[in-house]
Amino acid sequence: MDTVLRVEDLHKSYPSRWGRPPRVALRGLELEVPRGGVVGLLGPNGAGKTTTLKAVMGLVRPDRGRISLFGSQGSDPRARSRVGFLPEQPYFELYLTPRKILRYYGRLSGMSEESIKARSAHLLNLVGLGEVGDLTMEKFSKGMLQRVGLAQALLAEPELLILDEPSTGLDPLGKIEVRDLLNDLRRSGVTVLLSSHQLSEIEEICDRVAVISEGRNVASGALDELLRSRDEFLVRLAAPPPAGREPDLPPPAAWADDRTGVVVPREALGTVLRRLLDAGLEVEGVGPRRMSLEEFFLERVGRSGGDGK
Repeated sequence: MDTVLRVEDLHKSYPSRWGRPPRVALRGLELEVPRGGVVGLLGPNGAGKTTTLKAVMGLVRPDRGRISLFGSQGSDPRARSRVGFLPEQPYFELYLTPRKILRYYGRLSGMSEESIKARSAHLLNLVGLGEVGDLTMEKFSKGMLQRVGLAQALLAEPELLILDEPSTGLDPLGKIEVRDLLNDLRRSGVTVLLSSHQLSEIEEICDRVAVISEGRNVASGALDELLRSRDEFLVRLAAPPPAGREPDLPPPAAWADDRTGVVVPREALGTVLRRLLDAGLEVEGVGPRRMSLEEFFLERVGRSGGDGK
């Protein structure tokens, strides 16, 4: 599998004041991002997600470890030029307009004036700012500034796009538009590494996930594989049972919320099937139950802290 980003044995600590021991952010983190698709980075508050992204972008210097981009050292300017980055809180000089901001970053990237002009017009329309591209950003909302940041990250047509909380400040429509945009980028061959505290967003967008806790990678892989429970099955019914005529189920088997299915542990599957059929219910199929990303996250990380930075 072609890997565009590889992080090996990454360590990072931050100094503390008043003689306190350093705060450890990363403890030998391992991470691989294969070419193509969208990879989600998950973890509770303080797990090291933002530190990881900043280390990849060269914004913080790790204590030790190795970062590779496109097979080259992460510090290689040629490799870095193939990466677009949106920080969690993008900062711009607010007296400028979105079009001037994009021209500035385009010149830093070595783009020609003609390419900057054409690409800026396309991206401002793409992120919904085509009509305000020449207005100063003094009165822009947080969501509008986030859209400017997304346009900046896409300006030089990166092969790897790194996004830290890209939906911050966006309304529900804006979040849908970002999701559709990421799906379009995936189809065009752009690789995306996405950090988000919204588990539903990760589950809808990502092909793969990496879960980090206390600075270590505790689970990673294809989302479908990780969420496939090997100990539970879902028995699907053609219709829910009539009210008051549900057959008794051996615990911990339980009805699904819509009553058209039963979640069954492996050892009780035969018993449950017999009781459903004896009650005259039509079974449409039986298959492994897919966990929700929230269930998987809590199983690997626990309930303390919640998901965030």
